[in-house]
Amino acid sequence: MSLTRLAVAVFSAAVVFALALPKGSAEDTPAPAGDKATYVGDKACGKCHFQQAKSWKKTGMAKSMKSLLPTAEADDKALFDRKTAAKLDPAKDYTTDEKCLKCHTTGYGEAGGYPVDPKKDEACVKAATVMGSVSCEACHGAGSLYVKHKTEEQEKNKDAKFTLEQLTKFGMTAPNEASCAKCHNKDNPAPPAEAMKYEDAKAKVHDHPKK
Repeated sequence: MSLTRLAVAVFSAAVVFALALPKGSAEDTPAPAGDKATYVGDKACGKCHFQQAKSWKKTGMAKSMKSLLPTAEADDKALFDRKTAAKLDPAKDYTTDEKCLKCHTTGYGEAGGYPVDPKKDEACVKAATVMGSVSCEACHGAGSLYVKHKTEEQEKNKDAKFTLEQLTKFGMTAPNEASCAKCHNKDNPAPPAEAMKYEDAKAKVHDHPKK
């Protein structure tokens, strides 16, 4: 066989192999080496996950900072009583208390997350506004890398499919009982009347319809 025919044969085989790959698969994309994921905010997630974002906004997680504000008995007796029972001052503003912010914000003190000093500069003020709730990334991990990966893959193929196993390489985490227990534990200064039962709580968190 001539060199020209050999080259054509090799090229043709490569084309056939490429066409045989599963359409929409993003599994073979390598994870970025050395990059550390940063927080991007719930709006970046909500661009695609409309239903999840909509249902999340109705939860206490989306309003987690409000519970740190002064609480009047007439406005929220249940929360007022919980604070009182925990020997917290219902009239006090706890929105600057580090111990509270770690569980009432997303990514406290981390890159892109809620800043330790939210008034330090304009960037911190903006970050505090965006990350001042228990949002998507508090449960699913800082999103800069997996959001970038999914965006790039979908630009190549709008039908690209992703698996949790693949996205964990880009910083995504699967929520579990341990991740919830970081905040829902005996050290919670104002726990609810009954301890959290993970399976029951998971069903009530917010809707995660399959896309």
